[in-house]
Amino acid sequence: MKKIYLITHAEASHSVENKVGGWYDSHLTKLGVEKAKTLTEKIESFGAKIGDLAVYSSDLLRCKQTTEIIMAENVSNIIFDARLREMCFGNNEGIDQKEHEKVMQPTCSTSNRLDHRICSGAESRRELAERIKSFVDEIMNEKGDVLIVTHGFAATFVVATFQKLEISNMGYISYRFTPGSVSILVEDDVFQNRTLKLLNG
Repeated sequence: MKKIYLITHAEASHSVENKVGGWYDSHLTKLGVEKAKTLTEKIESFGAKIGDLAVYSSDLLRCKQTTEIIMAENVSNIIFDARLREMCFGNNEGIDQKEHEKVMQPTCSTSNRLDHRICSGAESRRELAERIKSFVDEIMNEKGDVLIVTHGFAATFVVATFQKLEISNMGYISYRFTPGSVSILVEDDVFQNRTLKLLNG
């Protein structure tokens, strides 16, 4: 049985400052740091041994900080991978959320949601899904259990790819991940069924 412990970074400064996140390199808040400190015990309460996990994290600071706090004495085991970044919001990254909402286009004028960009320079759902799929396909070929630290929207595509949903069917999918949460994905050894065992633990 293969397990993936999917973690979303804890509370970050851009959220409390009402700024657009994406690739904007915000840091954990004090509350976020305190939340991250609880995650090691929580993960191990589900049966994992932190030191035995293959550990991957987005290379953005808020995920780096979360992962390094979780791993504590095992930080050298962390692999930082840009494919785990949040969706890029292009020219709007780091700006005030209200200003972003004035200019963004949340829906497209056609039915092609996968290639829609909500603002200038932003990634499309397809582009986000493709890089996440590239990452997930690699780790599913490795032995052993995995810890992934990523972002709220990106995590949706980790789950979708894990469950082998075709990218062409990812136009509407969205899970609501809470900051600093633990979700568990499981592939069984007999049928290779892939289950979302826990969401936002």
